[in-house]
Amino acid sequence: MADGLHKLIDEGVPEVVDRLGRWLLYPVFWLTTAILALWFLQTGLVYGVLVIGPPLVLLLSSRFHGLGRVSTALLVIAGLAALVPTFFLGKYKAAEDGHTGLILVGFLVFLIWGAAYPAMLDKFDERFQLSQYPADTRRKLPKEERNELGLLRLLLVKIVMATVAMLVVDATVVVILSLIALLLRTHWSAAIVGVACLIESVAELDGLNLVFRFDPMEIVAGLLAALMWWDAVKNPLWDRRVRPGVGR
Repeated sequence: MADGLHKLIDEGVPEVVDRLGRWLLYPVFWLTTAILALWFLQTGLVYGVLVIGPPLVLLLSSRFHGLGRVSTALLVIAGLAALVPTFFLGKYKAAEDGHTGLILVGFLVFLIWGAAYPAMLDKFDERFQLSQYPADTRRKLPKEERNELGLLRLLLVKIVMATVAMLVVDATVVVILSLIALLLRTHWSAAIVGVACLIESVAELDGLNLVFRFDPMEIVAGLLAALMWWDAVKNPLWDRRVRPGVGR
C-alpha cells in the first residue's frame, strides 16, 4: 500500500499538475493572442501581420519541425517582430495624465502573452520530439533527453520577452544591461540584469537620490523579466563555453 501511495505521489500528482497547466495555458495563450491580433490589426493589416505573424509561424514550425531545427532566420525575424509592440510605450506614457484604462489593459494582456508564449514554444517543441517516437507513451520528456539547441533557443526567446517588457516600461538602463548580457551570455551577467529588473521596477535615480515609486505595471513587468533572467542564471546552457547537444 505504501508503495502504491508513493507511486501515486511520484507519477500521478505531476501528471495532474501538467494536465491542469496545459488546460490553463492553451486558452490563456490563444485568447491573449486573439486580443493582440485584433488590437494590432486595427492599426493596419500589414502592421498587424508583421507583429503577430512571425511569432505564430515560429510556434507552428516548432510543433512540426522542432525548435532546434527551425532556421536561424525565422528565429531572428520573430525576435525582431517581438520588438514592435514597444508601440505600447508611446501610448502608455502619453496617456499617463489622462485616461489610461484601455492602455493598461492592453499592456497587461501583452505581458500575459509574453509570459505564455515561451511556455507554448516549450510544449510544442516537446510534442514534436515525442511524436518522433510513437511507441513512447510519455507525455513529458526529461530535460536531459530534450534537444539542447531547442532548449537554448527557448531560453533566448524568454530573454527577448524580458527585454521587450522592460523596453515597454521605458527602463532604458535595464535594456542596455540586457543587451550586454545577451552578448556575454554568462550566469553572473544574467544575475545582474535580474536584480536590475527588480530595482528598476520600484525605484529610479533622481540626480544623486534614489526615489521609490509604485507603478503596478512596472512592478509586474519587472517581476516577469526578473523571473525569466533567473531561468538563465539556473540554466547551464546559458554559458558560451557550453556547446548544446541535439538530445533525442
